[in-house]
Amino acid sequence: MPLVIVMHGRGADSNDLADVAPLLDGPSGYRFVFPNAPKPWEAAPGMTFGFSWFDGWPPSAPSLEASREVMFRFLEEVTKLYPTPEGKIVIAGFSQGALMALDVGLRTTKPIAGIVAMSGGIYEENLPDLSAKKNLPVLIVHGTADEVIPLPAARRARQVLERHGLHPEYEEFPMGHHVTEDSMAVVARFFQRCLE
Repeated sequence: MPLVIVMHGRGADSNDLADVAPLLDGPSGYRFVFPNAPKPWEAAPGMTFGFSWFDGWPPSAPSLEASREVMFRFLEEVTKLYPTPEGKIVIAGFSQGALMALDVGLRTTKPIAGIVAMSGGIYEENLPDLSAKKNLPVLIVHGTADEVIPLPAARRARQVLERHGLHPEYEEFPMGHHVTEDSMAVVARFFQRCLE
């Protein structure tokens, strides 16, 4: 089956986005995998709540690089565990997970079908040579009233990708830092174009 990896945001866990799978599944059926970020997130000293992919915004380089390596290993392991047609993988994420989806998706040597970044941004430091990724489908979705990661982060991600020769699809919705049925419908159609 085609494989969709969806990474959660800071302070959430693998269950956070599982409810959207039925909204995103395609006619032929996709396998959805929701990994936990590697770092427990402390909302306050000594109080852990969910997990985090990296520290700070923009991310601190060491914390992001550590999670990037975790996700590279995870991609290898999950595709061995679940045999997947060549290139039929979409890497997606929300908030911190959106930044991770772009970061890992643009750097992996594994063939992928697309990247979806919902309510996130892009890590611009040390971007790899993206010439080989110029035809990779990318969807960026963001809320115009996002109070956690303001809209300019999404617009900046779009500009950075376009400057490197990619042609991301870009959609803004009248919403805050969450998903809606309308935004999920756009993501579902993107999945179908990439995976069917």
